[in-house]
Amino acid sequence: MYGGTVDPTGQAFQFVNPTGRGPRFNQFKNRASFIKKEVKQENTQEQWGSKSEYILSLIGFAVGIGNIWRFPYLCQKHGGGAFLFAYVVMVIIEGLPLFCLELHIGNHFKKSVSGSMRHIKKGLVGIGWCTMTVCFLCSVYYNSIIMWIIRYLFESFVNPLPWSQCKNDHICCLEDKTQYYWYYEHLGLSDDIRELGSFNPTLVVCLIIAWITIFICISRGIKSSGKVVYFSATAPYVVLIILLFRGATLDGAKDGIIYFLQPEAKKLLDISLWSDAASQIFYSLGIGFGAIVSFASFTKNCDNVIRDSIIITVVNCSTSVLGGFVIFSIVGYRKHMTGADFDQLGSGPGLAFVAIAEAVANMHISPLWAVLFYSMLLLLGVDSLFGLMESMLHQLREEIPVLRRIKKHGVNACVCFLMFLMALPTATNGGQYIINLMDTWAVSIPLLFVALSEIVAVMWFYGIHRFTREVKERTGYTIGWYWQVCWVVLSPLVLLILMGFSLASYFGDMSYKQFIGCAGMTSGLATENGSILVHEKSLNTSYDYTLTYNVTNLDYNITYKEWTVSSELPSEGMAAAFILLLTPLLTLPLGALYGHVFPDRPKEEAQNEEQTQLNLEPCPEHAVI
Repeated sequence: MYGGTVDPTGQAFQFVNPTGRGPRFNQFKNRASFIKKEVKQENTQEQWGSKSEYILSLIGFAVGIGNIWRFPYLCQKHGGGAFLFAYVVMVIIEGLPLFCLELHIGNHFKKSVSGSMRHIKKGLVGIGWCTMTVCFLCSVYYNSIIMWIIRYLFESFVNPLPWSQCKNDHICCLEDKTQYYWYYEHLGLSDDIRELGSFNPTLVVCLIIAWITIFICISRGIKSSGKVVYFSATAPYVVLIILLFRGATLDGAKDGIIYFLQPEAKKLLDISLWSDAASQIFYSLGIGFGAIVSFASFTKNCDNVIRDSIIITVVNCSTSVLGGFVIFSIVGYRKHMTGADFDQLGSGPGLAFVAIAEAVANMHISPLWAVLFYSMLLLLGVDSLFGLMESMLHQLREEIPVLRRIKKHGVNACVCFLMFLMALPTATNGGQYIINLMDTWAVSIPLLFVALSEIVAVMWFYGIHRFTREVKERTGYTIGWYWQVCWVVLSPLVLLILMGFSLASYFGDMSYKQFIGCAGMTSGLATENGSILVHEKSLNTSYDYTLTYNVTNLDYNITYKEWTVSSELPSEGMAAAFILLLTPLLTLPLGALYGHVFPDRPKEEAQNEEQTQLNLEPCPEHAVI
């Protein structure tokens, strides 16, 4: 039976079915469905081909070159086991909670960092602009490091290895073949940051190969990179395990591994140990780059974010430890063969292209082990670059709607070409100075600001109670007290302390590593008349000269020594450093200004709320985690 609504004149003008099947109700229902479909259509985006593609992409992004060439150095610097303890503590209170938060942001809002922050409050869009700028600058110099790896990989197919022999009688080569090859043959490094010199043709070709490789892999977004990770994210582990078994059989490997694990308890009182542990897990997991948010935005609503974040964090940390075993077993062999102390391990390029290169050159079938090692570094680097590029390109498409009408591979090709042009100076004689400057100033501090801003945006502007309630509605999981305490108290506190230490260390020491060659070395090659030749390079000049000394003993010992010294940044270098630092950071206030000048209209707020409700599909309820 139908009920009716009667006007004052007593005439029934509308009949409503209590069961919801009246004509007026059906008209409203159809209209609501149309609006819902319209909003859903606007937010339709790519999704991962499978869960395994998603997990492997996250692993590939998080596990990078730093796990192999920075983590072992920090262990050596801070007393092995002591650093491992601090590292685990920082994983628990900083790394895991922040990684999980970024996965939640992407999975909840189904947008990039820019889109998610815009959804919360328009003035917060600057956080996304900051991540875009950082990803752009980081990708430029990161692929230049891959350029170096490609050069060494090609050279590894030569027998004997180029860095294992001297092509001339240059005294620096006779002193240390691997360092000579790295500085003179590979880089042709100038002795001043202001002298870029000429282009290195070999490095330019390697840079072209690097950018072509990246473009091919990301040309169709996650549809193409999602397939590549099946190989690029798994192959490094096969190589690591092979190198681990090989390293364990080398003479001196036991000493290296004992040094790696032996704790120095007194080091735990050193505040720099905790600072380095916090920064290592922060940058190792890739927090703040926006890639984690973008990857999670392509997942389904009912995805178990907590489980995924634990898996990725455990795999990342385990890879660092596994890499430490591999590196220290090889470095132990290096010490056995050459006498080089563990304290001279070095970090970054000094480890990969000097210490390990020297150890590999002394192995049997050295080209095989060199090819395996540099292939592993190449795959680790390329995988991490996938995430950086996807984060930047995803946000570009959201912020510039006209780009959505252009085919994806066309936009990606233009961006890659632009970044290749910007990276060309890194293929000059002064290229290493540029890479070090960008790595120090353009990325580290801005990422800390981004991570802290994300916490403030979600926990305070959006509201922790609203966020956790909607997470439960979407995933079926109740966010436990551990996550909430870390998000609101512990993680922001660690970030603030880390930010303070970073700013103090950077501005307290405005210096750079200036190349001086093998100056100061007292060993050399005995000549026929019983004299010894010593190569020296004057610190502030670009010329070399040779001194001759008469000696009676023709034997000499090889002295391992850094071929660079810390020099004060010139005014040009300081200006470049401040520009690199301020360029990403200025986007934060610019975004706030944009939100103030162009605030959300009521229609936009209603649409945002509608989009949130569309994302809240019902999921099975699970236990508190």
